[in-house]
Amino acid sequence: MNRNQLSIKYHELKPKFDKLGINVIHALETFLKENEIPFLSIQYRIKEFESFFEKIARKKYENPFDEIEDICGIRIICYYQSDIQKIQDIITNEFLIKENQNKEELLEATEFGYRSTHLIAQINKEWTKAPNYRNLGEFKFEVQVRTILMHSWAGIEHKLSYKSETHIPKNLRRKFSLISAKLEESDSQFEEIKNTIEQNKKLLIDQANFEKRFDYLTEFNLDTLQAFLDFAFPERRRDLKDTTELFNEMVEYGISFEDLVKGYEHYNEIIKLIEKETIERIEYSSENNILFAQSGATRTLFQLINDKYFKEKAFMADSDLIEKYII
Repeated sequence: MNRNQLSIKYHELKPKFDKLGINVIHALETFLKENEIPFLSIQYRIKEFESFFEKIARKKYENPFDEIEDICGIRIICYYQSDIQKIQDIITNEFLIKENQNKEELLEATEFGYRSTHLIAQINKEWTKAPNYRNLGEFKFEVQVRTILMHSWAGIEHKLSYKSETHIPKNLRRKFSLISAKLEESDSQFEEIKNTIEQNKKLLIDQANFEKRFDYLTEFNLDTLQAFLDFAFPERRRDLKDTTELFNEMVEYGISFEDLVKGYEHYNEIIKLIEKETIERIEYSSENNILFAQSGATRTLFQLINDKYFKEKAFMADSDLIEKYII
């Protein structure tokens, strides 16, 4: 094909690539949320025609729409290194993988370049029966998975147009090397911090389960509050954003950690009664008859143990139910 023919076919296919990118993003967002993997963003882009045409000339492709596998590119930016493998496993299980490459494995010790995992994939044939994926089974797409720091480094490299060490002035190479090493070290340290947080919470919960009560003398912070919620309401939906709001409300209303823990010990069964009556009132029953998330159950507890909180939240639908149980 000549340039004009390529351009015509490219623009004929572009809406399908856009449709592919949009729907794959929606699927990935669902998969990551289901597996409780936090992520900063999932985005897609369609390679511009000029870039597409330049790659054909550079690589001397004869069948470019089949050989160029990143016409549709999807990028997932996550927070932690360990999540890269989890995300990669999800993609491998849910899509047809044509190629899997870790860019870091291609770099020499002194070589510059961004670290990320790249996968070439297609949607599963079964998906093409759904309207959103109809006629998209033949198209490949590239998925890049990076941490935030990997993404920052790649962005700086791209902005400066340095693709290899030889592109960089000699007097700047040492600085670039140091920055790259610091970012890699920081990525590992954030991972260590996350692991330490999880280990500390597990120790608190294990101790509480063993002693049948949570130690309210533990330092009060966001992590210990989440540990308490996981101990007190283990089967309910948890959300760190909600926990942060609960923490702020405790500070605002002067509810101490001791107030919370002792209040839970006193009102735990009553919270269940209030919840049951609320479910019956609105004629709604969720799975296992659990209506309140961790945050909802905790706010019910706040109303039971704190007069100011109860008075200011009197507009809430279940306030009259709560009032009859306040001691």
